[in-house]
Amino acid sequence: MKATACVWCSQLIKVDDTYNDLQHIGVCSQGCRDAEYIFGIHWSDEAINRRAHYRDLTEGTDNDEA
Repeated sequence: MKATACVWCSQLIKVDDTYNDLQHIGVCSQGCRDAEYIFGIHWSDEAINRRAHYRDLTEGTDNDEA
């Protein structure tokens, strides 16, 4: 067993020897797991890019005459 920190609250937790910080997410409780899941839904790279793309599409057209 090796130690790592919870990705949400930074509490030290024990994980299996096969745990890899680049591939896995370590959490200490169900609350931290839920918080990380919701954060990932709303602030993932895909979600941020989707909002930016929608904002660009809805701000007007290139043919606007001023």
